[in-house]
Amino acid sequence: MKNYNKFILWGIIFSLFIPIFGLCEKKSKEKDLLIGILEETGAVFLEGDIDMGGTIFDRFIDKEEMKEIAHKIGFKLELEEEYYWEDIEDDGFIQLTVQGSDSYNNFVTFILSSYEDVENSHGETSLFINFIKREQFVEFNDIIERAENIFDEYNQPMDITTCIIGAFDEDFNLEEKQKEVLKVTKAIKGKIVEQYMEDDILSFSIFTPYIEQYIYTGSRKMNLNIAIRFNEYEDKTYIWIGTPIITIGY
Repeated sequence: MKNYNKFILWGIIFSLFIPIFGLCEKKSKEKDLLIGILEETGAVFLEGDIDMGGTIFDRFIDKEEMKEIAHKIGFKLELEEEYYWEDIEDDGFIQLTVQGSDSYNNFVTFILSSYEDVENSHGETSLFINFIKREQFVEFNDIIERAENIFDEYNQPMDITTCIIGAFDEDFNLEEKQKEVLKVTKAIKGKIVEQYMEDDILSFSIFTPYIEQYIYTGSRKMNLNIAIRFNEYEDKTYIWIGTPIITIGY
């Protein structure tokens, strides 16, 4: 099985050399790489987490306009009719949170936030979208395309982070898990930028040429984050693989 997983990982790496066009195709190939890493470590897939967000207006919007925009976003994200809706309003700040399931049974959260700086005559409105998929990680392109179309409507770019969560059946062994991560890092020509090790947790910040988007940690680039943690209450070991960084708690 290990050799089979290695074959899959190398096949994915080879496919990354093929020229591709469009954000969805690039992100789909990166998702395949994360899945390949997960399988190479021997973990079982639990869920995929996609975060997308950015500024949609360089101005403050009132509550009524925000509600109107939220209804349009809910429709474009194909949310089912029954969903949770909460708004917060303070001086110069409004936030609207919507949660529900889409037509693919993904759990979706989107947050609209708007603030106003009266003294400097400045305001900003941002949109954050989160998809959680607990079944097989498919329809990935469709998820990104739906969000991308929303940001395109406002002529604004969006940032994307992707995280895959898995679990191991075997008992936690810190040294063995470290070896597995180092082996995978070598396979994807990765360089370890930072690493953290404790009794029940491993965390690696990595840069690999096979992922296009990157961020800086200090003066060094990173675009892959791998964390492994043992949960003593559940007696289970979990792995998080994110690009360019893990944005959910572990």
